[in-house]
Amino acid sequence: MRVAGYVRVSTDEQAEQGNSLFEQQERMTAYCRAMNWESPTFFIDDGYSAKNLKRPAVDRLVKEVSQQKFDVVLNTKLDRLCRNLLDLLQTVSHFQTYNCAYVSVSEGFDTSTAVGRMTMHVLGAFAEFERERIRERVKDNMISLAKNTHKALAIPCFGYDIIDGHYAINQNEAESVKYIFDLILQGYGHRSISISLNDKGIVTKRGKSWDQINVKRLINNRTLCGTRIFNMRENIDGKIKIRDESEWVVVENNHPAIIEPSIFEEAQEIMNSRKPARKHAESETYLLTGLVYCSHCNNTMGGQTNRSKNKYGEYEYFRYICSSYVRKGGCKYHAVHRNDLESSVINEIRQLASKSNKEVVVITNSRSKEAEKIELKNALAKVDKKMQRQIEAYENELISAEDLKKARTRVENEKERLLKDLMNLENKYTDANVIHQRAKDLIGEIDGIDRKRSKFLIRQLIDQIDYKDGEYSITWRI
Repeated sequence: MRVAGYVRVSTDEQAEQGNSLFEQQERMTAYCRAMNWESPTFFIDDGYSAKNLKRPAVDRLVKEVSQQKFDVVLNTKLDRLCRNLLDLLQTVSHFQTYNCAYVSVSEGFDTSTAVGRMTMHVLGAFAEFERERIRERVKDNMISLAKNTHKALAIPCFGYDIIDGHYAINQNEAESVKYIFDLILQGYGHRSISISLNDKGIVTKRGKSWDQINVKRLINNRTLCGTRIFNMRENIDGKIKIRDESEWVVVENNHPAIIEPSIFEEAQEIMNSRKPARKHAESETYLLTGLVYCSHCNNTMGGQTNRSKNKYGEYEYFRYICSSYVRKGGCKYHAVHRNDLESSVINEIRQLASKSNKEVVVITNSRSKEAEKIELKNALAKVDKKMQRQIEAYENELISAEDLKKARTRVENEKERLLKDLMNLENKYTDANVIHQRAKDLIGEIDGIDRKRSKFLIRQLIDQIDYKDGEYSITWRI
C-alpha cells in the first residue's frame, strides 16, 4: 500500500493537546507498521486552520492523488483534514475517483467500506457543527464589541494606525488623505489622483504605488470622517457581498476624523457626478460627455472626432452623435457640432448667472430628490422594525432590560439622524435660487481657458441636456 500521511497543526496550543506535528507523524507511522503498509509520505501544513482547503500541503496531496501515486490517504483525526462537511465529502470523493481510500486513525474507519463512509459522514457533520458554533460565538462577540466599545476591529485604512487597540491618526498619511480630497474638489478623477500621488512618491499602506482602484476604495471609506461601519460585508462561497443596511453596526464619532463629514459628502457628490462620463470624465475634448441625450431614443450622444485631408490641408470635425446610431444602428443620424452646442450651453449658464432672483426659472431633476427621499423613508421603516424586534426579544426573555435600553438609545439616535437628513434634503431643494447662485459663483471659471476645469464645473450645474432636431433643453442639477 502506498500511503500519503497528512499532518496539520494550526497553533502552538495544539501541541499541548497531543496534536503536535511529531506526534501525528509517529502515530501514523505506527499504524502503517501495524497494517503492514509502506511507511507514509508526509504532507505537512504547519500553522494553517481547517476552515477551508486553501493550504499548500493539501494542494500537493490532491495533485499527487490525481496522478495515482497513492492507494491510501491517512491522518490521525478527521478534523486534521477539514471541518467543513461539504469540503470533506468532495475531497474524499475526489480520492475515490482515483481509487484512493481515506483512513482516519483515531476514529478507526476507512472509506473503502460502507461502515467507514457512514461514520465519516456522521463525524464530518459534528466537525462542521462545532466550527459553526465557534463562528457564531466569534461573530456575536465582535458585534458586541462594535456596539459597546470604540476598539479597532479591522486593519486600519490609509491615514490611521492602531495604538492601544484604537484607531489613531497617522499624521504623515493624513496629510496625503487631505491632499487627495483637495484634488477631488478641484475636479480630479481616480486616475489623475493616483498619478499625482505616484509622482510625489507617496505610497499606499502596503508600500505599493497607487492605482484607480485603491484610490476609489480610500475616498469611499467613511473611516476617514470618524465613522466605523462593522458587519457591512459577508463572504458567501468565496464572494464578498454587501449585507442589508439594517444589519450594519454604524458608530459615528468612533475615532478622530481626518476629513470633515461635510467635505466627505461633497467629495462623494462630485465623484458621482462624473459617473455618466465614465472613462471620458477627464478628457477635455468634449465638455458635455455623458450629459447630452438624444430625445428621439433617450440614449446618450457621445463625442465623435473625424479627420479629413484635402488640397487645402487637414481638417477636424468634432460633433456629438447619437450613441445608439453609432453602436447598433438603433436610431437615425442625429448629431450636432461640438462648438455650437457647447457655446450655447455655456451662454445659457452665463444668462442664468446674470439674471435677478425674480427672473430665475429653471427645470430641475426631481427624480434624484424623490429617490433620496424614498431611500431615507425606507431606512426609517427599517429602524422601526429593528426596534420592534428588540421589544419582541425582550418579551421572549432573549435579552435583558439593560440590553433593551441600550438598543432603544441606539435606534433613537439612528432615527434622529435619518430624520435630520430628510429635513436637510427638503431644505436643499426648496429654492431654485441655489442654482442661480451656483451659476454666478462658477461662470468665471467655466469661461476660463482650462477646459478640464470647465468640464468639471459644468457637471456641478447640469444634470442632463436633451437634444432634438437643433433644439435642446437643460435639466439643472439640484
